Amino acid sequence: YLDDGTMIVVDGGRRFIGESVGVMVTSVLQTAAGRMIFAKPKPMERAL
Repeated sequence: YLDDGTMIVVDGGRRFIGESVGVMVTSVLQTAAGRMIFAKPKPMERAL
């Protein structure tokens, strides 16, 4: 959740619980209860 109560749902996010991870927003839904943002994790960058 964000400070304003917005819920962020990350596809496959269970493995990232407790971590900060970059995401790409796929859709936003406004409901009577508030806003929900759906996202997918960004691919990890490979070290050269």
